[in-house]
Parts: sequence; C-alpha cells; structure tokens
Amino acid sequence: MKRTLISFGVAFLVVVIVYISILFFDPGMNVEKAFNIIVLSFIGSAVLAALVLRLRRRRR
Repeated sequence: MKRTLISFGVAFLVVVIVYISILFFDPGMNVEKAFNIIVLSFIGSAVLAALVLRLRRRRR
C-alpha cells in the first residue's frame, strides 16, 4: 500500500509540472492534445515509480 501511495504521489507531481509547463510554453495548445499528454505522463510516471520501488526493495 505504501508503494502505491508513493507512486500516485509521484504521478500527481509529474502531472502538475506538465500542466504548468503547458500553460507557460504553449497556452494555445489543443485541449485533446494537452489531455493526452497529461494522462499518459500520469500513467507512465506511476508505472515507472512502482517499478523502481519494487526493484529497489528486491535489492535490499
């Protein structure tokens, strides 16, 4: 459960950073494109964080 919460926390942090960077660098971006970027970055960062935490736990 702890690993899941950490993964979701990292994913939400990445989403906030991506959202702010979209607002600063390309405020006229299409809504569908911005939504796809945000959703896929959330999924990718959550999966990557879970894998890193799992591999880190195995090596200890």
